[in-house]
Amino acid sequence: MDDVIHLWKKFNEYSNKLADALGRTSNIVGEYAEFLAHKHYGGRLLEISGSSADIQSENGVLYQVKSRKIKKTLTTQLNVIRSWDFDFLVVVLFTENGAIKKALEFPVEVAREYGVSNKHQNGWVITTNRKFLSDSRAVDISVPLAALNR
Repeated sequence: MDDVIHLWKKFNEYSNKLADALGRTSNIVGEYAEFLAHKHYGGRLLEISGSSADIQSENGVLYQVKSRKIKKTLTTQLNVIRSWDFDFLVVVLFTENGAIKKALEFPVEVAREYGVSNKHQNGWVITTNRKFLSDSRAVDISVPLAALNR
């Protein structure tokens, strides 16, 4: 029992430190994926409120970043997309240990093909099924993001 309590306290200590270091929200997995994508693309991180994009490159390209930490299967549902006002969707899937399992860049028109309307969440949801992850129109950026994650 004491081990669980100790681990809980350490988990919260380090989660809080990481959230403070990333400096945006408490969604640590999402914020860390945006951090890595920002290092990869450059440009600037956009304000959290009101923007459908997370990163704007120096030449004005807009990137929306979605991520998940996965355990066994690559199939998962990404967080809701509230608008399609971006140029590329970047999907980052982390292993349970925080390594890059898969990272892909999709043109918005391709991502939109996979979006399923979700009225309850007021947006669209994409499931990272086999068809989505193997779409030949996606660009695999797993290697450069993994290099940044070392």
